[in-house]
Amino acid sequence: MRRERTYVILGAVLLLSISLLVRSNWADEQDIISFISKKDEDRPIYLINIQGEVLQKLITEPGQPATFTWSPDGRSITYGSNRNGDPDIYVMDMRTNTHRQLTFGGRDLWPAWSPNGKWIAFVSERAADRDIYRMDVNGENVKRLTNQGKCGRPAWSPDSQWIAFVSTPNEGVIAKPFLFVMHADGRRLRQLAEAVSFPHCTWAPSGKQIAFISSDAEGGNDIFSINVDGGNLRQLTWSDPLVLISSPVWSPSGKWIAYVLAQMPVELKPVAAAEIFANSVIYIVNTADGGRGEPLESTRGLITSSSLAWIPAKESFSVSPKGEKQMTLWGKLKQLGNNGQTDKYLNVIP
Repeated sequence: MRRERTYVILGAVLLLSISLLVRSNWADEQDIISFISKKDEDRPIYLINIQGEVLQKLITEPGQPATFTWSPDGRSITYGSNRNGDPDIYVMDMRTNTHRQLTFGGRDLWPAWSPNGKWIAFVSERAADRDIYRMDVNGENVKRLTNQGKCGRPAWSPDSQWIAFVSTPNEGVIAKPFLFVMHADGRRLRQLAEAVSFPHCTWAPSGKQIAFISSDAEGGNDIFSINVDGGNLRQLTWSDPLVLISSPVWSPSGKWIAYVLAQMPVELKPVAAAEIFANSVIYIVNTADGGRGEPLESTRGLITSSSLAWIPAKESFSVSPKGEKQMTLWGKLKQLGNNGQTDKYLNVIP
């Protein structure tokens, strides 16, 4: 009896140790990447750390997002999906696994939740051209912010007062894409720098710089940063001309920029973007050294789409109905116990 009691006590101590280890590991993770995987038919959202370890796998059916962004509190995502035939904007409550449609039939895509939680900016073709709109988080009070066409995904400033985006204006003999910034009400539009047609940009957590894709001296596409006043243009990646870089996203800590990298086909033939990015991977670059360090591959074979986002508020995540912190990384323990093979262990974040 005494020996059995000893085993029970040792088992309890071991479980407590694992629990404390999980807490400690999560607490040490400042920057968590989320992305849509095309390796799985249900297109789940994976959560990984910068070392590429899978922390959680979120099953989003029936939404199956094409692009997505988190609410500031990390309890919801807004995403674009073709589930009803046309691209529209939806919101998924991560606690209840419920989906709510916000837009209807306007060919709406690339939603971006404002950091203050009040608005969702998105791109729409409802007026024939592709412009940026803003709406309340319940889908009401839709307002058109631009009138120049061919706008890319909007990126909010940390104070929710400004929106950056890449656009190819309709005016002019030669149409070139540029990085723009405007006030959240659509006024005070300013052109900052020449960009490339990849329609994503990202704001630094400090609110002082914006990162975007532009052409380097050798004609390739790389990530650059620029001050919001248009000064201090810096190159942050030096990639091979035969790769495509897209979707730069600045981490909440300001230490990293994550991006999607895809290999260009060697054959000189027209290739659709979907085919190019079919086997894309996520890399991260350290901004502290100006991108001079070697970029790190984070996805380790998990095929990704061109949509990724950093987790805004990790403290809201838990698989425990009571929100107990020791349960937060249960998915990671399950993954490690299966020799790296993740399972569909999480449908809802309570």
